[in-house]
Amino acid sequence: MTTIWMGILVLVAGPADAVPQAASTASALADEVRTQGWIVYAARSDKGDWDLFLMRPDGTDRRPLTNTREFNEAGARFSPDGQRLLYYRMPKHEAVDNNTYGTFELIVADSDGRNPVAYGREFPWASWGPDGKQVACLTTKGIQIVDLASRKVLRQLPRQGLVEQLIWSPDGQAFVGTANGLGPYWNIGRLSAEGGKIRVMSETDRYNCTPDWLPDSQHVVYARGIIPQRDGRAELWMADPDGRKMRLLYAEEGRHIYGACPSPDGRYLLFTRSVADLGQVDQAGTTMAIIRYSDTTMRGDAGETVRKRIPDAPLGPRLDLGPGWEPHWTSHEFQSADPP
Repeated sequence: MTTIWMGILVLVAGPADAVPQAASTASALADEVRTQGWIVYAARSDKGDWDLFLMRPDGTDRRPLTNTREFNEAGARFSPDGQRLLYYRMPKHEAVDNNTYGTFELIVADSDGRNPVAYGREFPWASWGPDGKQVACLTTKGIQIVDLASRKVLRQLPRQGLVEQLIWSPDGQAFVGTANGLGPYWNIGRLSAEGGKIRVMSETDRYNCTPDWLPDSQHVVYARGIIPQRDGRAELWMADPDGRKMRLLYAEEGRHIYGACPSPDGRYLLFTRSVADLGQVDQAGTTMAIIRYSDTTMRGDAGETVRKRIPDAPLGPRLDLGPGWEPHWTSHEFQSADPP
């Protein structure tokens, strides 16, 4: 049975012409998303290791995708057509960590978890290309474009300071990732797929991480993190294509917000809520949630305090999905509803 808790939507930012909808219940939001494909995520199994699980976006029909007691699995992402899945596998004694999971063994499988193929540790921070036949990997040599069938490197470009969490845009024209060298802490960097100079898309005076693209391949969502030695929580923000405007999407009292994943149609935002600042995931108390993209209001750019931007009343519900981390969403319908 899935339990749905009514939460408080603090703020979501959408397109400038969005019309805010009337507040509704979490159960109404669950009804909206129930048939909108599937979500994959990592969570602790009853044996103590981290496995991958599948569920409907409303939290129903949960089922395991992996069942490997000697390994932890994490960082799953569906291919653009929803046919395949990539994720990382690590020995059980290795901590599942938000900043290192992409450095372990790459696995590519069918989207229902069947037919997993191990690619080894030579493909760090892999991200699907737009055709689902190639991946981009963030290696020490540079960003390498790899043909999955042959495992050959097709081309390479300088990484320009990108260090982790590489994501290839849906249109194939750019990369985004967490970068060093753009400020004193981690920042969000955007790099053309043709190479060239990296562009910073976040504030440079604080930690920022876990970026992802909106379906338009222009806007980027990311976790706007903390400034060391100051109080604060990571918040969900969005950056415009030129990297000059950054807007708050969602924030909570008492929770860090990480790993935002837009729904395939861009109408919803899926993310991780964390009690503690990530790092190690098992120490962070992570759960997952969905909000509507249309439950939005614009409250200014970077520099204003959070409390000045929080409206007096929520614009819509938050659908809580229970324990889990780093979820990803596909609209693909599987031929088999049975677990692998």
